[in-house]
Amino acid sequence: MEKAKVLTYEIPIGDARITTVSKPPWVASPHKGALERMILMIGQGKGVFSEPSFIPRSLGCIGNNRLVLYRDPIPLKKFKRVIDEFRSITKSGEIYITNYDDIEDAIELAEYAAFKGIETYVTIAVEDWDRVPEERKFKVIGEVLFNELSNVRNPNVDILLIMATYPQYKELLNKKLDFRGEVWVDILYPGSLRLMDFNPLELRKIINPTSIVYNNCMAGLIAITPEGFVIPCPLLRKFIVGDITRENLRSILRKQRLKKFWKLTKDAISPCKTCSLRYICHDCRALEYQATGDILGIEFCPL
Repeated sequence: MEKAKVLTYEIPIGDARITTVSKPPWVASPHKGALERMILMIGQGKGVFSEPSFIPRSLGCIGNNRLVLYRDPIPLKKFKRVIDEFRSITKSGEIYITNYDDIEDAIELAEYAAFKGIETYVTIAVEDWDRVPEERKFKVIGEVLFNELSNVRNPNVDILLIMATYPQYKELLNKKLDFRGEVWVDILYPGSLRLMDFNPLELRKIINPTSIVYNNCMAGLIAITPEGFVIPCPLLRKFIVGDITRENLRSILRKQRLKKFWKLTKDAISPCKTCSLRYICHDCRALEYQATGDILGIEFCPL
């Protein structure tokens, strides 16, 4: 899929390059109203941030977190069947695998999806980097906190996902990383705009010609929780649009409840609908929901 320009792309830091800041790499991709990517959350997780205490990450959707499970997790074979169905629906989609309990499960699923010809990413916590196979067909997103970067020495990953506060991000711009590849910067947010030490509008700017019609982050996306619930975003776990233990993927994709999230533009959010920046402003509905309890909340807008 052809990508539009993102205003924060290609910032060099030594041999590495920052290709996205505070937003998923797909937010500038034109959307066509069809399934484009799937995020598989395959376990309760052992990430740094936990669901009950607020997950403050701008890229928490593709990171490893700790979740509260509401029923028993589904087996890997069920995730594999969903991968098969995804492959039959879309010929050029992406799969992201996150939130594992055992790194071997994540690698097994990633290898399965990649073998099916799907562009596959798996997010691996820093303590498990040395357990990733050297020869692989899938891409590894290496997840690391900013203050752990001093231990990074040409790691066996394809992309660095760096969790950083805004001041740490500014510091990162002057670093020389021993890494040849892409860097995705995951900005950590406080719980309220009153506690922020930066203007989030500086990081939100995008150019996406379809943002008038589609949500530039959730459009074309589904996430599947460890329990088998289908949701529009990995961090909007209370907004269930389907259940793969009872329904197939095709029937879930036809639901208007899901399509409403794909088409949740700024025109549906007051007072965003009167803002002249609404079509070039990316924000995270999950962060806003966590802060306000409202999917249409605007806690982190300084305007």
